[in-house]
Order: sequence, then C-alpha cells, then structure tokens
Amino acid sequence: MKYFENHIVITTIYVPQVIECLFRNLSKYGHLDSTCVWIVADKKTPAQAKELCQSVTNDGLQVTYLDIEQQDSWGRKHREFYSRIPYNNETRRNIGYLYALEYGCERLISIDDDNWPTDDDDFIGLHSDTGNKLTGQLTSDNIKFHNVCEHLETKPSRHIYPRGFPFKLRDTQNTTKHSQSNHEATIGVTAGLWTKEPDIDAITWLNGNVESIRYTNQDNIVLHHDTWTPINTQNTSVVRSLIPAFFCIPMGNNVPGGRIERYGDIWAGYFLQAALQNTDFYVNIGRPIVEHRRNPHNYLDDLRHEYWGMLLTDWLTDLLKYEFRTTESDTCEVMLHMSDFLSASASNKIPHWCPPEVVDFIHGTSTSINEWIKVCKAVN
Repeated sequence: MKYFENHIVITTIYVPQVIECLFRNLSKYGHLDSTCVWIVADKKTPAQAKELCQSVTNDGLQVTYLDIEQQDSWGRKHREFYSRIPYNNETRRNIGYLYALEYGCERLISIDDDNWPTDDDDFIGLHSDTGNKLTGQLTSDNIKFHNVCEHLETKPSRHIYPRGFPFKLRDTQNTTKHSQSNHEATIGVTAGLWTKEPDIDAITWLNGNVESIRYTNQDNIVLHHDTWTPINTQNTSVVRSLIPAFFCIPMGNNVPGGRIERYGDIWAGYFLQAALQNTDFYVNIGRPIVEHRRNPHNYLDDLRHEYWGMLLTDWLTDLLKYEFRTTESDTCEVMLHMSDFLSASASNKIPHWCPPEVVDFIHGTSTSINEWIKVCKAVN
C-alpha cells in the first residue's frame, strides 16, 4: 500500500454511502492523493458495502474494506486485545486505527457513517490543522469545561450540552478568558462540530427535538490544558503520536438495568485530554463542520444504554482532571500509567453506590488499555 498522510477510519453496519460524499469533497479540494479510507465492517454490514468501497476506489479515493474474516485473521496475531473488542460494536473502529498506525498515517481522522462532509468546508484541509503550530490564543473557562454547543445556532433555540458533558455543570454557561500560546504549542486534536442533529445525549433528545443550523464562530477555538470538553469519534482527527491515547473504550458489559454502552468514544476523549497535560499538544474545536444525518435511534433504548456512562463520567473526569498526575512524556507510557491509576481507583475511589459489575467494568477497562498499548507498540 502506498503512503498516505491522512487515514480516515469508519466503522459501519450499513452501506457507507458517506464515502461517496468524501470522494466528492476530497476531489473538489485536491486531497485524493494524500488520503485513504479504512472501512471496518461488522457482522451486520451488508455485502453491498464492499462493492461500494471498490467502486469509490476505482473512482480515485483509496478505500480499504476490512471484512470480519480479515479482522479475525488479524486478531489471531493479537489475541488478548482482539478478544476484548466485541462484534456489533462501534469500538471495532480501534482495529482501523491500528491499521492506520501500521501503514504510516501522519493524521488519523475518525468519522461516523452518518456524518457527511459539507460542500463549504475543505474536510481534509481543515483537519490538516492537526499537527500544525498554533499561532493564536488559548481559551480557558472558569468551570474548567467548555460547552461546544454554545457555538451552534439551534432550532428551536435551546441551551444544550454535548453528550458526555458533566451533569453537575449543566446549569452553567461558558465564561471564557484567553491567553497567548507558547511558541511550541501544536494542534494535536481537531474536533469538528455538526449541523442538523447535534451529538447530545438521550435525556436531551427525550426533552424535545433540536436541530443544529450552523456554527456561529468565524474561527476555531483552541482549548487551554486546564479546560476540557467532550470529544467523540464523529469528526475528530489526532496526530500520529497521540493515537495510543485515542482508544475507543470497549463497552457492552452487562450491568443492573442493561448494559454500559454509547460512552466508549467520550471516555476516549477524556483519556486523550488527560494524556495531553505534559505535552505541547492542544485541542482545536469548530470546523470542519459535518452534517449529521443520524441513523435511526430509539431514545429510550439509548437512555438505558447511556445510563451508567452518564453516572460514571462525572466521577471519571474528576479523577482524571484533578487526581491523575504523571511524569511520563511518551504517550504509550502515559496510558499505561493511567491504566494503573484507573485500576487502583476502581478498588478504592469508586462511588459506594456502584454495584460489583461496574467495578469489574472499570478494572476491565484498565486491562483493555494495557492490551491496546501492547498492540500500538507492536504495529508502530
């Protein structure tokens, strides 16, 4: 396989028609030669998906389709890690991340199959800010978290928060201040936003539909290390050296009332921000904008699956933001230190109301991080 600077990873159980939109956008702005796409299939993915990937490749955008047979074959080389990635689960995107790492990507771009690049935004050009030196200011917030949804015009006009925003802070508004970045500051992450259907949680959807009309800022916002925000996998890029910190956490564990799901990407974003603290990498939010043409959802089912993620995320962010400290600088070593910290915290700092199944899930997450890092080191 030839060298590509940009590797886009998508996992899907549908025919990923978004790659036709990607082809048009990359062709319009001149990025076909620098970009490839990995489609990570699942057991439910229809056969027509592979045919579409070949068709788009024939048109000029390199799309590699990883079917379950190929993934299983790859997994036999990394059995402990692969056994922790469930079928029919969004966290199979991690396999695509590892392929991108192995094949030399400089910039990993994760999108969902229902997030379509817009004609007005150069999708790759704007994600190419990731890895560039930062020349502007850094944004901090008094509450140490930033609500990106305040930069969206919505219809009807509502004060909403992104999925994964701490619940204890949901009566707040952004109160920002700015500081000059140092000469070594580099954009390590770009988290693009969305029109049409914003990435909000089931509780918010059950309180009424809302549509994102447009991004209201002229420029992007770069967050100071002291200010965090939820980062998902819908429209996000990271530099190569940060891929080990961008591990979409395997979920699906059975717990009282259902399963823990739908927060694997959010927790990945918080682990990633914790890993930035000793670096000169910063999070850039705003553009490129994608149109979120959301796949069908049952919001009551979503609520059941999000319940434990909602309860635990406030605990996790407090833990990572205010208690986790490391002297490591290598991303893999930082993640291993974070894994040990997480396991210890599951034993002596987890809320008393958590049942044993949740404690086991946290310990399992620590083990999953360890196995992920082993594979990152092996393929890098």
